[in-house]
Amino acid sequence: MHPRPSICGLLSISALLLSPLHAQTHKVDAPEKVTRAIGVYEWTGDLAHPTAARLIPVSLFIDGHLEDAGVYLAQPVPFALQAGDVYSIERAGQCIGTLDLDSVRDIVTRRSAAKANDNDNDNPIRAWYGYGRFLAPAEEARTTSLHTAAIPPLIGASTDSGADAPPTLRHRNPTGKSMHQKNDQQPGYVTPPTTPLNEDPDRPTLHRGLPADAATTPQLTSLPPNLHQAVAVSDAANRAPHVFTRAWTTSTERAETLRSLESLARPRLARYIAFNKLTPAAAPNPTSSGPSFASTAKKPAPPPPIVLTNEQLSADTLSDDGLPTFIYTAEAPLTDGGPVYLTLVAQRLPSGGRQGELQVALSSITDAAHLDRTPWLRPIDVVDPDASHRASLLFELRAQSSRQFALYRLLTAAAEQTFLTGVIE
Repeated sequence: MHPRPSICGLLSISALLLSPLHAQTHKVDAPEKVTRAIGVYEWTGDLAHPTAARLIPVSLFIDGHLEDAGVYLAQPVPFALQAGDVYSIERAGQCIGTLDLDSVRDIVTRRSAAKANDNDNDNPIRAWYGYGRFLAPAEEARTTSLHTAAIPPLIGASTDSGADAPPTLRHRNPTGKSMHQKNDQQPGYVTPPTTPLNEDPDRPTLHRGLPADAATTPQLTSLPPNLHQAVAVSDAANRAPHVFTRAWTTSTERAETLRSLESLARPRLARYIAFNKLTPAAAPNPTSSGPSFASTAKKPAPPPPIVLTNEQLSADTLSDDGLPTFIYTAEAPLTDGGPVYLTLVAQRLPSGGRQGELQVALSSITDAAHLDRTPWLRPIDVVDPDASHRASLLFELRAQSSRQFALYRLLTAAAEQTFLTGVIE
């Protein structure tokens, strides 16, 4: 892909060129052709030094629409997983490092193996993962320059159509030469050491193989419980960063928003638990502050309160003039099995009689025993999939033994699914 000279790059703006007024005509530059890949970077351990990691391709915006990056031009490997491609690892649009791809792996799933045994390979089920080296921002600044890679003829457009070949993604300079290197023809000179060599604290040492911090991260192949996830973006153009994180406006806003979302979550969870005849785990008994008196009136026992655990809350602004958007997740433990998983996406209304009220745009509830009926909607992050400066919500849809990734966009009161990948086992 077209390289970005820095992690976040620079924004390119097309100019409108006007001909002289007396000509009564004007010329407009061709619209920008966006080529932008989105993936999910998964790792275990520390982000700066992961114990294992992989990149899962999700979407590719090319020729004005979204393609499944896991299968687009997947001969011999997907277009979005070319060796040398560089992905920016991001949090709500903020770069937190880069991933240099150097290898890919075609995963054989259970269903693809079954098809092979049945001699039915017309529609193979495949899953591609990318692997490489993660660079923290400080390391990225010291690496070689980025450039537009040459496009292999295999993935180029047909020459008969006269169309230009699609641009590559952000790519690492294979020569390793820095733009700031000195001219080879400049005169050289040697400065003698001022201290004995053996006493020099900066004396270099020799090691076999690659340095530890230059080695490719070990391949992640399973789905461990301590898995971390982040958005990965590779773009063919140089673009300025667009951060979608929304800061809390007051010291109490987060706590107040959390209470409002809990009040929306509990009745939804209660209805789901009752409908599926599940038993919620009992809340801890509060410590009694005084004597209790038995009541002679018989009253029905109130339902046990819904216990909420593993609560997560994030706040974003999906566009320059967008409403505050909150993504909330929680779990409700059960007495047997479980838990129940809940995901809410809500926006704060700007004005009117309901000013400040939260409007639910997306709600998803499932439990561990029904994941194949309703997948667990796990938020990854917000991301701009088409360089429109409007973020979408990226979710993982995790079933019992498979998963997919989906993009949702909030243009109205309800979130709309705009893209869904194939199934990964």
